Amino acid sequence: MDKTTQELIENLKTMNEVNGNFTKREVDTFVFCFLLISYLEKAIQKTLYEALLDSQKEELKYSELIDLLLKEKTFTQKLDIFEFLINGSSVWVKDKNFVSLCRRVNSGIRNKLFHFKLNELEYRGMDVSKVENQNKIIADLISAEAKIKQGEEPISMQGKES
Repeated sequence: MDKTTQELIENLKTMNEVNGNFTKREVDTFVFCFLLISYLEKAIQKTLYEALLDSQKEELKYSELIDLLLKEKTFTQKLDIFEFLINGSSVWVKDKNFVSLCRRVNSGIRNKLFHFKLNELEYRGMDVSKVENQNKIIADLISAEAKIKQGEEPISMQGKES
């Protein structure tokens, strides 16, 4: 279990102790946000592996290097490492939009989740607790990921730009 997962579970336990029982909507929102954050963390790691494999030198084992770099790091720290490693490279041009999407999720969802602000979770101005907005977020992220893989700018499908 990675550090972010451990922190989220601990926060959920603490929130339950402080707030008592959660409503179904709060639990559903928490689970959605947790899965979204977990997906993005795995995508960051996978993208780093792929980027380093493209420029791999036989004497270095980049997968082990990435494991060491990302082990026990928070989502923000992983994003910082990702940006540092790809900045100025051809990978950066392709994946800078992915980083931007991750930063929006980090500031609008993850950080507020860790501070027990379930009623303030947002992405591009949308209330994350509403199922229809969760569907829009998923569609936006899928679209952005597809555009990034093609090396194009992602087009926001829903919500306002921030």
